[in-house]
Amino acid sequence: MKDRKMLNEILSDTINELNLNDKKTNIKIKIKPLKRKIASISLTNKTIYINKNILPYLSDEEIKFILAHELLHLKYGKYHINEFEEELLFLFPNKEAILTNLINKLHQKNNNKE
Repeated sequence: MKDRKMLNEILSDTINELNLNDKKTNIKIKIKPLKRKIASISLTNKTIYINKNILPYLSDEEIKFILAHELLHLKYGKYHINEFEEELLFLFPNKEAILTNLINKLHQKNNNKE
């Protein structure tokens, strides 16, 4: 299992890369089972939820991608506007490959439960 210290280090690095230092206060990560998602964020309480069933199978790069994606929601709001997508692509030029891997991992875990 990925430890909380490592997740917080990746979170801190990603916050700095996205220049979110002014919004950094009180961003938390919670690990819990999610049925159909890898992660989500509560914009009101600044909490990122990561699927506990998928987390052990994620690489550090995939975790960083997930955190960046959720943090960009904090920066730009609920929707994937152009700036959101451009910033994510700038950080992760291989965005499509990462997304494909994440979707495959989610489907594998969900299919193994049935």
